[in-house]
Amino acid sequence: MKFADTLRGRGARFWLLAAASACLGVALFDPAVQIERRVGTYMMVFDITQSMNTRDVGPADARIGRLDHAKQLAIAALDRLPCGTQVGVSIFVERRTQPLLMPVDVCLNRAALSDAIGHIDWRMAWAADSHLYYGTYSALDDIRRMTPGAALAFFTDGHQAPALHPGRIPAWDGEPGEVPGLLFGVGGEQPEPVPKLGDKGRIDGYWTAEDTAGFASAGAPTLSVLDMEKLGGDIRNAPQRAPGSDNDHLSLRRDDVLEDLAQRTGLGVAVARSPEQIAAQLRALPGGRVADTRFALRPLLALAGLAALLASLAPAPSAVRRRAHRLFTFRSA
Repeated sequence: MKFADTLRGRGARFWLLAAASACLGVALFDPAVQIERRVGTYMMVFDITQSMNTRDVGPADARIGRLDHAKQLAIAALDRLPCGTQVGVSIFVERRTQPLLMPVDVCLNRAALSDAIGHIDWRMAWAADSHLYYGTYSALDDIRRMTPGAALAFFTDGHQAPALHPGRIPAWDGEPGEVPGLLFGVGGEQPEPVPKLGDKGRIDGYWTAEDTAGFASAGAPTLSVLDMEKLGGDIRNAPQRAPGSDNDHLSLRRDDVLEDLAQRTGLGVAVARSPEQIAAQLRALPGGRVADTRFALRPLLALAGLAALLASLAPAPSAVRRRAHRLFTFRSA
């Protein structure tokens, strides 16, 4: 009885401190509730061809490479995706993609995903060419075969090297929109030289027009002996360059290529600008599934406990009124 009377006699500050202690104490156990939420599965593909080493992203005095920029954005975007979302990791080189990690839960496997993306490197490339159309089709085929229902998130600068001859663009054998996804453009809008990197990642030089002139353009037309004679001799072993490919040694974000790819495949196109934007656009894609996801209560409990603690430190209203009265009386005198 005396204990109950003692509790009833306690003031507001006591109860606020008790509430703060209770909230913060429960928060230590990281409680959660299960809620149903629509979540997606995404295969993140990273273009690791040489143009992605071009350093034209960020402030003028602290430029970083396109691939590093894409990796930073993707890792940060993982934290903006709800638990239950599954993400896989793949790379693109030459004509095809190579999955590195099949889709796993972003919350349960955050460290593994971050590590897999963080260790993607241009040295993993097995060829120098960048046939982006074939690479995009390869990424879509991987999803159709291995992860049906997943969406594509392809980080690329859109640089096709060697350039394609007009009318020789390969066709997509699927239906536009069959696989949802986004082509995230990375890189600047001004042509920049493509660096040649050494084994330790240092820039040893830059690709020149003479360097790229030695590579035949993809889809070069086949000429007969008669045609070659008309052009001045046997040119079977000479590079056959596509019109307008004289500046292949320079690179910029090719929005026109990405738009053409999007039209052929039904994918969306966006410039990769921030983790929030990437996560929001991925979540807006059609498809996904309804799953029981874990909703952590710790942040709410911690916030409530902090609010109660701060409230307990505030002066009581009666004390404020007394001080105000004294101050007013002192000034009147």
